[in-house]
Formats: sequence, structure tokens, C-alpha cells
Amino acid sequence: MKWLRRVAAVVGLCFLAFVVTCTWQILNIQYGCKPEGPATSTAIGFGIDDPKYARAEGDSFLTYPEWYIVYAYADLAGVTRASSESSFNYFSSIGGFWSSLCGARRSTSLQRPPTQDQMITDYIIGSSFTAEMAVQGLYERTVGAVTVGLRGSSRTREDDFNLALLDDYAKFLEQTPWYRYPFADKLSALWRDVPFAPSLRSIERRFSLSLQYGVKAIYAKGIEALAGLSPADLEISSIVLAPSAQALPKDDRIKPLRVVQAADGRQGVLMITPRYREFTSIIREVGAKGQSFAEIAGNTRILTTVLVPPGAPPPPSGAKQIFETSVQSMPGWRRVGYDTQVAAVAALPSALEAHGAKFEHAYDY
Repeated sequence: MKWLRRVAAVVGLCFLAFVVTCTWQILNIQYGCKPEGPATSTAIGFGIDDPKYARAEGDSFLTYPEWYIVYAYADLAGVTRASSESSFNYFSSIGGFWSSLCGARRSTSLQRPPTQDQMITDYIIGSSFTAEMAVQGLYERTVGAVTVGLRGSSRTREDDFNLALLDDYAKFLEQTPWYRYPFADKLSALWRDVPFAPSLRSIERRFSLSLQYGVKAIYAKGIEALAGLSPADLEISSIVLAPSAQALPKDDRIKPLRVVQAADGRQGVLMITPRYREFTSIIREVGAKGQSFAEIAGNTRILTTVLVPPGAPPPPSGAKQIFETSVQSMPGWRRVGYDTQVAAVAALPSALEAHGAKFEHAYDY
């Protein structure tokens, strides 16, 4: 009973620390990270009034935290491949989430703020991410580190299984919400398909991975039910400055609607494309043709991120740095966030990659 009380006290203190940490971070972002972005007109230059065309400009900046979690898992996979899960700095990853959310919110403008739904989503996923990384970090830096040390450099079959899952999960998240990942199927596969070779590391991994996949499978079902009440749009509209639809890149994902003209005489093509990772690749195609965007979902500013090697490249035209975080799986590299003019976004990949950087993503609204 004495040990049970001690364990309960430790769990209680950890829970209290989690609540205090998340509450402080949320209050700091809500009241300390005030919008400082430039005032932008609420008028849409091309006068497009199609349903679902215009989106909140601030949501581009506040969508980043969702992607930060994608990158964190890709980073975890990279570190695990190089050594083990115990070498990943889970608490640094937590700090990076909240600091980048603060920087992103500062770049929003009072004239075109993010939606309340997006802000609430960020706070929920931030708290969930904090809890997950903290628990996993405490475990991997103690029990996990001990079994890794006893294991040596040779991976167990369970280690290989989890590394493959981390790689698969990181790719899955690029285009699909996390709660649709088949955690329950992966748990079954761990016990069905992975031969068991008795060792302390194998036993520990099966216990920890079973608990991890099982909890995520249950949690995912609840989140999926809530998400189904307000499903996300999978397409986005934008305008490319071009004389006709025939001038656009030849890509089946691009659906031209019509030629449009702004009050200042600019002519463009209104088109519909997929969102998320596919939209970033379409931005590359538009830039490769020497074309540029006039609006994306009715907006003239968008958040982009770039992977930058040691030694910063020259500041890109039409973009202002607003935050940076380290990339644990690529020592010396940084992920840099830019407040980017929509008119400059298509040219940004080639401009930065000419200096050794890697254009990563444009965050739609």
C-alpha cells in the first residue's frame, strides 16, 4: 500500500505539472503572442464570391502546429533509425510546438484573423501532443534507455517493426488525419507477424508498443467521431495569373473553372486543386512554368516552411522569417517559417533551393 500511495502521488504530480504547463502555454499564446501581422484589406481583388472560395487568412499560419506534429514524427523516425527512440529529445519537441505556435500567431493580422475553430484545434492538439511526448519521453529516457543499453547495437525484431511503423505513420500524416491510421491493425500485426525471440528488450518493446498502439487506437476512435461532425474540405481554390486555362501546368489535379479579371486589369484563371501536400507540389509546378499566384482562397499572404542547412541562405524576396526550430534527425539543419506574399510563393522553392535549402510546405487555409 505504501508503494501504491507513492506511485499515485507521482502520477498526481505529473498530471498537475501537465495541466499547469498546458494552461500556461495556452494563456501565453492567447494573451502574450498578440497578432502583429500587416493590416490587409478584407476586399478580395478579383471579386470571387463562389461558395467556399474565401478562407480565413490567419488559418494558414495557425495550421502549422498540426503539421509540426507530422514533422515531429518524421524526426522521431529519423532519430530512431540512427540510434533508438531513447535518443529523441521529446521535451525539446514539445517546446518547439508551443514556440512555433506563438510565432505563427504573431504573424496573423487583426483584419484577417484565424477562425476560433482553428485556435481551439491548436490548443487541443497541443495539449494532446504535450501529454504524449512527455509520457513517451519519460519512459524512453528511463526504462527504454536501459533496455537499449542492454541490447547493444543490434536491433530486435520489435525495434524494426516500430521503425517501419514510424516511417509509415509520418508519410500517412502528410495527407490524412492521424486518427485514421490503423493502430489496432498494427497492434495485431505486432503479435501475429513478428516472431518472438526472448530477450529483455523484446519483452519490454512488446509491452510498451502494445500499450502505445492500444491507447492511440482507442483515442483515435473518439477523435474520429468528433471530426466527423465537421469534416474538412479536401479542395482549395486559387487564381494563377495566366491568359487561359491552357496556359496552366498540365496536371490532372488542376481543375480550371474560368478566366477572371481584377479591377486593376490583371487576368488570371480560377482553379480548384487538392489541399495539403499535393497543393505544395502544384505550387512548384506553377513556379516551374514561370507563373505566379494572384490569390489563394482569397488571400495574399501564406505561411511556408523551408529546411535550411548550416549557414542561412539570403533572405528570399517577398518572404519574412517568423520562426525557426531545430531538426533533430538532421543535425545543424533548421526548419524556418516564412510569412510569404502569395505573389512570391511559386518562385520561392527554386530561389531557396539554389542556395542549398529545401522548400518544405505551403500551408493552405
